[in-house]
Amino acid sequence: MNEDEMIKELAQPIIEKLKEVESEIGDREFAEIPQIRLVRQPMAEPMVVDGFEITDEFLEKLEEYVQDELEMMHKPSILH
Repeated sequence: MNEDEMIKELAQPIIEKLKEVESEIGDREFAEIPQIRLVRQPMAEPMVVDGFEITDEFLEKLEEYVQDELEMMHKPSILH
């Protein structure tokens, strides 16, 4: 599994939970798109998932992917 696939796999449950929360809130319009921030607590040993070390850089990529997906849910773009 490459890094992009790992990001998509880890992002999927986060995105599903965000959709669940949004359905509980209802059809209320947001003044702006909610922002996602992922924070990693400092650890003595590196955290590894399926051979990928979860670094601050990896979390930034994951955060960016989730944020992009969230923005697409609220303001989808049309490609011409």
